[in-house]
Amino acid sequence: MQAQPPREPTLGDILTELQSVKSDLQSFKSDVDQRFEQVDKRFEQVDKRFEQVDKRFEQVDKRFEQVDQRLERLDYKFDTYEKASEKLSRLATTIIVAAATVAVLPAALQAFGPLITQIVLSGQ
Repeated sequence: MQAQPPREPTLGDILTELQSVKSDLQSFKSDVDQRFEQVDKRFEQVDKRFEQVDKRFEQVDKRFEQVDQRLERLDYKFDTYEKASEKLSRLATTIIVAAATVAVLPAALQAFGPLITQIVLSGQ
C-alpha cells in the first residue's frame, strides 16, 4: 500500500478553519472582557474602601485636633493653678510668720524685759 499524498486544502476547508479561529478569538475576547469587568469591579470596591479609610482618618485627625486643643486649655489652667498655688503658699507663710511674731514677741519682751533692764542698770 502506498501512502497517498496529502490533499490540498480546499477553499471550504480554509473558510471552516477561519470560522473556527474567529469563533475562538471571539470566545477569548469575551473571556478577557469578563475578566476586565471583574478587575474593574474589584478596583471600584478597593477605591470605595480607600475613600472610607480616608474619611476615617479625617475623623481621627479632627478628634486629635480637639484633644490637642483641650490639652492646651488644661495646660494653661494647670499653669494658672500652679502659679496661684505658689502665691497662696507664700501668702500663708507670711501670715504664719506674722502671727507667730505677734504671738511670741510680747511674751519674749516680757521675759527679756527684766534682763535688759538689769543689763542697762548695771552698765550705768
